[in-house]
Amino acid sequence: MNTLVIFSVLGIFGGVLCAVGDILFDLKGPGNQKLGTSKNIDSNWSKMSDWRFGASILCAYIGDCCVALGILSLAYRMYDRSPVLAYITGICGVAGSIGGFFVHTLVCLQALIYKGITEKSTFEAADYTLEKIYRQVMVTFFLAYAILMIPCVCSVIAILNGTLDVPVWCVLLNSIVFLIIGVALRKIDPKRFQDLPGIVMPSLGLSMIGVIGLIDLLQGSL
Repeated sequence: MNTLVIFSVLGIFGGVLCAVGDILFDLKGPGNQKLGTSKNIDSNWSKMSDWRFGASILCAYIGDCCVALGILSLAYRMYDRSPVLAYITGICGVAGSIGGFFVHTLVCLQALIYKGITEKSTFEAADYTLEKIYRQVMVTFFLAYAILMIPCVCSVIAILNGTLDVPVWCVLLNSIVFLIIGVALRKIDPKRFQDLPGIVMPSLGLSMIGVIGLIDLLQGSL
């Protein structure tokens, strides 16, 4: 029980740390424009310090490891009542956390590659290089992101069918709902919330898996 509590707390911490990593990378400042063939280049990368991308990768590495522990804790709690759901949650949680680190590292490296090439060569050379990278990793990129969302879906199912002993309102505590909120806020005020879906919302949603795990553990001890 104590180990599961620690894992759930680490899951909360991991999601918050991933959000910090997102802020370091995604907060690009006013006037940012999407450039390049696939619009995957941000014009303000050239104004951002290199250390921000390195620190962002470090935060994502530690954060995703902790998020995986939080998901495994939740999967363990599911096992007695729904082994299949527990296995899906645990396996996709670990695979998704690895994928999340891959995705985050990739986007940070894209920025550093762009800065390095444009400092010594042309924008066209940077766009050509990043486009070649993007075309080779885009399938893995989107697959990894999708797999990371599966534990969120599993947690909703487990709450609704009674596998987890938590209030029904906990179905709102997941990355998908948080992403929708972020997108809605950006639609309402694009200037103020221009980076919000990428910055805090999905990562904070992952931290909620740890919160659900803690609630379930507390309910089970009563």
